[in-house]
Parts: sequence; structure tokens; C-alpha cells
Amino acid sequence: MLVILGLGFWLFLCHQFANSYRTATNSETAALIGNILEAAPEFDREELIQILRDNSFSDTEAVELGDAVLEQYGYFPTDYASPHAENVAVRICLAGGIIIAVLTAVLMVYFILLDYRREHRIRKLISYLQDLNQHIYDLRLNENSEDELSLLTNELYKITVSLKEAAELNQKHRQNLETALTDISHQLRTPLTSLKIMVDNIYDDPDMSPAVRQDFLRSINHQIDSMSELVTTLLHLAQFDNGSIKLCPQPVSVRAFLAPVLESLAVLADLSDINLELSGALDTELNLDVRWQREALTNIIKNCIEHTPNGGKVRIAVDACPLFVRIDISDEGEGIKKSDLKRIFQRFYRVPGSQDSGVGIGLAFAKTVVEAANGQITVRSTPKKGTKFSVTYFS
Repeated sequence: MLVILGLGFWLFLCHQFANSYRTATNSETAALIGNILEAAPEFDREELIQILRDNSFSDTEAVELGDAVLEQYGYFPTDYASPHAENVAVRICLAGGIIIAVLTAVLMVYFILLDYRREHRIRKLISYLQDLNQHIYDLRLNENSEDELSLLTNELYKITVSLKEAAELNQKHRQNLETALTDISHQLRTPLTSLKIMVDNIYDDPDMSPAVRQDFLRSINHQIDSMSELVTTLLHLAQFDNGSIKLCPQPVSVRAFLAPVLESLAVLADLSDINLELSGALDTELNLDVRWQREALTNIIKNCIEHTPNGGKVRIAVDACPLFVRIDISDEGEGIKKSDLKRIFQRFYRVPGSQDSGVGIGLAFAKTVVEAANGQITVRSTPKKGTKFSVTYFS
């Protein structure tokens, strides 16, 4: 841009000097004609003007004759016979030198500033790289140009964003792992202590009655099953938290989806004389990961069975429309206070006064699995009247 402006300015000055030179030349010619007419008044003026109009300036013989006359009086071709021509030539050279000097100075300043700006940007990029090495991802760049440094800066920005997201995800995974390990340690401490006491009793009392020994062994077996279930659920939760489980949706009818769930819970329901009632749009088709969603529904229905008094009912009703399929699971239990509803999906939270022997992980797992499938789980409850869970799968 500066070069174009300099060339334009140069052409403008050349045009101005050409006009000045033309004016000076015409003045000299006019003075020469006047002097000739004063010295030789008899000279025909029209003939003189005709000579000027003829292209005699390119006549070689005329030029040689004129040079010979000038040389007789000490003016050689390399000299200026006309002071005006000499002045114009000097001014042209002087102006050209000034223009060249100005353009050189401007270009030097431009390239110095360009080099300084580039060096400043390079130092800034080095500083950003040093920050990245220190795990500092506070990088704010705004490059809209197309030069190499801008492209490098934009690529660095993309890398910084990726590293920042990876660091945040890694931190989240680390926190989830720490939470899971803490939860496992906390939840296993009590049953392990109970197991140790029972095993010590059996070991220290060889004369223990067979009935008491059998009760201890039955309790030990129950504790082992509970711990195994707890560890499995916690590991699954950790896998969902870390995103290592990938859901594989497949089409399945609601009836085929729920049948194995009810079958696996039939024994638990029979032990408490609880009737499992299934109704609604059972032939509606779902598209979900059958394995994990069945496990989520199993935890919810099991929770309702455990909180329903003997002889009661647990109702599973299916409602469908083009936008979603909702599965409502209702029990006839003691209900949940409004102050506890917001916390029942928290891990290891148990409603105060609950007779449930669980550890409060089933509902948290169910919520995680349902939401992983872009579903939604809600709960409504009325004390002394029961609780209803609603699992909604969106189309």
C-alpha cells in the first residue's frame, strides 16, 4: 500500500515538473524569438514560426549545425546553454532525491514497525506456550488476518481450548473417582466389620449350636451379596460418570422391555405378597439400550416393592404419544416428605426413618442411566398415600 502511494506521489510530481519544464521551455523559446527579431527585424516572422512548427528538432543536420555553432562559443553537448534548463534539471534531481529519501524513510519505518509487531506477537505466543506448560489455559486471542502468525495463533487457540476441555474433563473424572472410592470405602466398612465379628464368633466358639452357626452363615452370605451388588452398582456409576459406557439403542416393545424386569422381581414381590400390576400402551415401541434401562427400571420398581406394605400393589402404567413414552411406577407405601423429595436421587441418601435395608444407591443409579439415554425421571409423593416415579423416554 505504501509503495502504491509512493508511486502515485512520484507520478504526480513528475507531471508537475513536466508542466514546469514545458512552461520554462516555452518562455525560453519566446525570449529567443524576441531576441532574434530585435537583432534582425527584417527576419520574416511567419517563416520563423514555420520553422518552430516543423519537426526540425529531430533533423540531424540541423542539430549538428547548432552543436557546431555552440561549440565555437564554448558550449558543448554536456553543458547547459540555457540557465532555465539547468535550473529545471537541478530541481528535478533534487525533487527526485527528496522523494527517494522520503520513500526510503517511510519504508524503513514501516518495516521496523512490522518487525517490531511481529516480534511482539512472537513473544506473546512464547508466553502463551509457557503458560500452557504451567497448565494455565487463560488464552484470549482475536486474530482475523490471514498471515502465517495469525494462522499459527488460531491453531494455538484451538489447541488451548482442547487442552482446557481435556483438563476439565480429567479433573471431573478424578473427582468422580475420588468420590466413588470414598463412597465404596464408607459403604463397605460397616458390612466388613459385621462380617469380621461373625466370623470371629464362629472361629472362637467351636461349641456354637448348629442353629446359631447357620444364622451367622446365612447373615454372612447376605452381607456378601449386598456388598457384591453395591460394588457392581458403584462401578457402573463410575463408568457412566467417566463416559466409558456407550449406550446402544435398539427397537423393543414396552411389553418385551418390562417382562424380564417383572420376572426378576417376582420372587421379591411374592415374599411380601405384593401384586405387580402392569397396564397401558404395552405394544408401543421404544428405542433404547435394553440392558441398562432394564437395570434402571429394576431399581425403581424394587424400591417401590420394598416400601409397599404386605398385601399391597405396585402399579406400572405406560402412557405413549408421538413425542414420548412415559412409564409411571406407583406404590402404596408410607410416602416421602416434601423436604426429602429433592434428595432421594442423591447417592447414599436414605429417607430418615425408612425401614429399607439398602444403602441409597439404586435410585441414583437409575437417574444416571435414564438421563444418559436423554430420558427424564421425576417423583411425586404424598405422605401416608404412596409415591409415584415417572420415567419418560423422548422420541
